Amino acid sequence: MTSEPGRSVVDCAMKCEPPYMQYCSAFAFVPESKVCLLTETQNADFSSAAPSGLVYRKSIDSDKKIVVIDGKTFQVIQHRSKGELSFARGWTQYEDGFGDETDFWIGKQN
Repeated sequence: MTSEPGRSVVDCAMKCEPPYMQYCSAFAFVPESKVCLLTETQNADFSSAAPSGLVYRKSIDSDKKIVVIDGKTFQVIQHRSKGELSFARGWTQYEDGFGDETDFWIGKQN
């Protein structure tokens, strides 16, 4: 488990993504100490390190970005990390999807 300074859950979520951390499976934000706890371990136990914080776990399917937050599963349809990819696209590209691992739109057909 890695500990990094953090300002919020959103800040920790960004640190749990490439290029900051290549293989992050889960994270927790500890608001009292303003710390992000990050791990590559799939079912890591955060209970002693973050007793009052929520744990956010990611489950990655080979083709889909799936995120598990507080026991609920969500599919990520848009992600912007680097901000280098232009989202000014035609309708067909929004239907099919575009981007890479860090900046993407999953597509209406997916």
